[in-house]
Amino acid sequence: MFNYYNPSKIIFETGILKNKNKLKEVIGDGDYCIFTYSDKVFQEYTNQIVDALGKPKLIINNILPNPDYKNLKEISKSFSLKCSKIKFAIALGGGSVIDTAKFIVLGKGNFDKTIEYVEKKVSSFPSTDIDLISIPTTAGTGSELTCWATIWDEENQRKHSLIHQSLFSKLSIFDSELTLSLPKKITIETSLDAMSHSFESIWNINSNPVSNIHARNSINIILKNLPLLVKDLKNIKLREEIMKASMSAGLAFSNTKTAISHSISYPITLKYKVPHGIACSFTLPIILKSVQGLDKTCDNNFKSLFPDFENAPNHLKNFFKELEVSTNFKDYIGNANDWDLIVKDAFGGERGKNFIGNYKKVLEAQESLGN
Repeated sequence: MFNYYNPSKIIFETGILKNKNKLKEVIGDGDYCIFTYSDKVFQEYTNQIVDALGKPKLIINNILPNPDYKNLKEISKSFSLKCSKIKFAIALGGGSVIDTAKFIVLGKGNFDKTIEYVEKKVSSFPSTDIDLISIPTTAGTGSELTCWATIWDEENQRKHSLIHQSLFSKLSIFDSELTLSLPKKITIETSLDAMSHSFESIWNINSNPVSNIHARNSINIILKNLPLLVKDLKNIKLREEIMKASMSAGLAFSNTKTAISHSISYPITLKYKVPHGIACSFTLPIILKSVQGLDKTCDNNFKSLFPDFENAPNHLKNFFKELEVSTNFKDYIGNANDWDLIVKDAFGGERGKNFIGNYKKVLEAQESLGN
């Protein structure tokens, strides 16, 4: 027996943001706000939305990478003044934008109340009546298809998870044209984030037949297409494939959450400033090696992706090498003692507890692969 649930309506249509009438048709009427970035390209995307839907109550474009308490508190003030009665909020951007929108709309700008919910893990919190419409501009976050957000407390070097069933996007719009402007570095980082979501949902105590289908599909697409895309960044067909992979990854881990690789990644991003997509993915070959033979279902999922299953971790290492991404912790941490402590602590984290493997096997795999 298993359960699978994802209530988000999905529209996958390249060029839809430029189609004023279609955009108006799928989103509808009502007071709204827009969460986005301030960069010129996002101003252009925002103008397209405003042209289709009319003037929003507020455009919030002072969002920072990795939503932090200080930034969220500032945004909460402006939101509570103008947007407490809006019908829907549009999150136009990557994971930081969508996670910020989730935090703000849940508490309707009440920063202290939402922080209390996040930190104290109280049993209940009123559902938001503000519909969230997500339009991802990267192919990797998956946040548009989950009911949680990652919130950072930089001052205290802590990461928090915001989880609420009312934070599933009512509508997720995937327009691959929005990823055409992404540089090689961001393309790789976000795509590897999506791939990590998929691997993590397979070696997960919460995996199920439906999530595994989405996960395998995502990994297969990324392995085949990402090396091609980084050599041809303006190829819209390849962009569409990677966007499909990101969507499938979101559908996979929306039901399982992530596991040990993400748990390892959080202090690496906080302390060493390694971009999230790299921090959560460079350990994948080691973790794959560590789970081989532990679980028949897990093995079968990976055998469908890697026919030479025994050498799958090395094949994966070569994939990273082709992308010029190191899988050696020393290139990110430097200090072996710090690394060992991070890995050990990761198993006690919320995401680490989702992992089907164990600390000993990870250390053995690390030694076996020469990392």
